[in-house]
Amino acid sequence: MKGSILMPNLEQAIEKVCKFAFIFSNVDTVFVDPLSNIKLEYGYNKIPESLKTYPIDLSNLLKLHETNSEPEVIFHSSSYKINYISAKVYYGLDYLGSMVVGPYILEEPNFIMIQHIIFENNLPISLKHIMQQYYLSLPLLSSYKAKSIAEFLAYVTSDLNTILHENSSIGNLTYNFQTEYPVTHHTIKQDTQHSIALIEKRYSLENEFMHTIENGDREHLDKLLSEDLYIFDKIPDRTPNDPLRSRKDLTFVLNTLLRKAAEKGGLPPLYLHNMSERFAIEIEKTSSIQQIIDLHKNMYLTYCDAVKKFSLKEFNYFVRKGIEFIRLNLDQDLSLEFISNAIHQSPYEFSRQFKKETGETITEYINKQRINEAIYIMENEKISITDIAHKVGFNDINYFTKVFKKIKGITPSQYRKVKN
Repeated sequence: MKGSILMPNLEQAIEKVCKFAFIFSNVDTVFVDPLSNIKLEYGYNKIPESLKTYPIDLSNLLKLHETNSEPEVIFHSSSYKINYISAKVYYGLDYLGSMVVGPYILEEPNFIMIQHIIFENNLPISLKHIMQQYYLSLPLLSSYKAKSIAEFLAYVTSDLNTILHENSSIGNLTYNFQTEYPVTHHTIKQDTQHSIALIEKRYSLENEFMHTIENGDREHLDKLLSEDLYIFDKIPDRTPNDPLRSRKDLTFVLNTLLRKAAEKGGLPPLYLHNMSERFAIEIEKTSSIQQIIDLHKNMYLTYCDAVKKFSLKEFNYFVRKGIEFIRLNLDQDLSLEFISNAIHQSPYEFSRQFKKETGETITEYINKQRINEAIYIMENEKISITDIAHKVGFNDINYFTKVFKKIKGITPSQYRKVKN
């Protein structure tokens, strides 16, 4: 049946099985035909554009159509620490394709893990932040959960013929929501006064939160979160009979507000985009009110910390664009002409304005950024100093050593000995 068109009822059976798998696992699920075309797709995660040139998606990772391979349900893992589970689907003896659950990860994606992935796969260090945000959006499964999903896939794909001809009778789900309550005129007046006061406080507090995010004021944010976040739990559900959907919709609004506050705070667009996209995925994946509440706090803290660490608010447009370009391209040959062309500014004017606003020449700033990155690598990776120098953009090891000693007071080798 390789390359053939499936019968409509067979397609429906496969679609049903894929939906079962997606709902059970809460992990992206796709069906891939024998020609490696994705025919069905359920899920949330999309690979960022800047990562699509690297082999981290399933089309490059998996060899799904070796129909004589054993077992029929397979765990796939790669040097990127991205994992999938695939199950071959047959109708009789005919191989119809493979159902794939993933991507997912088996360990928390901290900076150390991301750095290991970058070095093991010889990726540019400029991808570090983008990869961190992408990996944070992936489902984190225990090995027990992954094994349970594999067993479930083995079960639901074992007898497609039964599913195809199944004609179950399912009753209707009913639930009586009480939406009307008898109230007196006095109660209405009291409730109205209370609601007005609550609304005014909520909007005032919302503005205070946004101002705190804009300024990257973590200390004040911690105070607000410990005292006043409860007030947002009193917002009435705006989607009748579906409180979780209502909370999700309001959380999407919060994500937008936080993104705009962080933008006003000078967070570069690439950071904003990746962070906002990651949280949009996490919002949709939540399945309880408590998860939504926990996610709210994480969103506040993450946006605030990002502004505090990466804000370029104090600089003018071209200096801001130049710094952003430098940060994202430390491993490139960052000549003045190269940077100026990238931001569409004359080299002379950019160099003059950069020194005026930062107090450093462009070369001094680049060298400091590269040495800081080199120190981080040195403290977390057991690779040669020569390789570290190349990773952070120094093609000459002697020049790297000279710059390192000028900034840190000791050579890279001496620094490594001290830290070890």
